[in-house]
This record gives sequence, structure tokens and C-alpha cells, in this order.
Amino acid sequence: MDEYFTKFIYSVYNDLGQPENYSISRLAAWFLDDANIGKLNNLIGTVFLNKKAEAGCGTFGYILEPIPSNDQLAIYKMLFDYEYYKNEARVNAKSSATVGGDWINLREGDSSISRVNKNEISKTFRALARDAKEDLDKAVKFYLKYNAVPDQVAGDDTQGVSNYIIQEYARVTY
Repeated sequence: MDEYFTKFIYSVYNDLGQPENYSISRLAAWFLDDANIGKLNNLIGTVFLNKKAEAGCGTFGYILEPIPSNDQLAIYKMLFDYEYYKNEARVNAKSSATVGGDWINLREGDSSISRVNKNEISKTFRALARDAKEDLDKAVKFYLKYNAVPDQVAGDDTQGVSNYIIQEYARVTY
């Protein structure tokens, strides 16, 4: 992996709180997956590709080409956050339905046992996913509004004359 991409992966890993179930290699694989790169390309109108890069001595790694800007990487991280929280909500909802979901609180005399309600955890992750999606949509909207470059210029724009410029015409007097 290239240095910029390695730093990006480590920053995402640290932002997640260095979870045990998401290793750095799993994060790198998620960000270099062609389907996820395609999602980013569709969102912001780019053409990033997953390329194999030689690192010397017979070793190799993978990088994104062309090198993404900081804005593009920020949007990619927001896309990951949304997908991560959505997946965690799904996992918690499935586990609450299958693993002993029939009790939350047990009491007998002065003793009580409480268990964390997995449905509430799932709802929390769904709310986090919803918030991440809103942030992603805002970031994409502003990126497209202020950073997008047109793929093609057609019509009057090719002549260098804008519709807002008043041209002087030779007037004929009668």
C-alpha cells in the first residue's frame, strides 16, 4: 500500500477505537474492494481504480489510482462509516432474535440480574447509520457543487461567449 493510503487506513482504524473484530488488513480490504470503490465513484463521479503496485524485492501492495484528494478520502470514510454502522445494526438485530432474547431482567427476592437489550443496541446503531448517511449526503452534495469538473463542455460555452455578456451589435438606422 502507498504511504497516503496506509495513513488513511490507520486513521480510520483509530477512529473506530481499534476494534478487535475489524483488523487493519480487513479495513484495507474493504477500502480496496472493487464494489466499494465503485460506490465511491458513483457517488462523486470519479474513476478510481484498484491497482497492484510493486514494492520491490518481489513484494507488492495495492493502491487507489489516481491518488484521491483529502475531500475524496473524507467522503470515502463517511461511506465506510455508514456501511459499518448499518452492518453492526443488522448483526445485533440478528443476534437478538436468535441468542436468548427472551429475557432482559430477572428478579428473585433481593437478587436481580440484568442483561443488555440487544434490540436497543441495534436501534442505536441504526440511528448512527442514519446520522452517517445524512453526513455523507451533505458531503457529497457540497463536493459535487464546489469541486466537480465538467466532463464535457457543449453548446455556447465552446465559443467563449456567455449568455450573460451583452454583445455590441452594429445598429442600422432607418
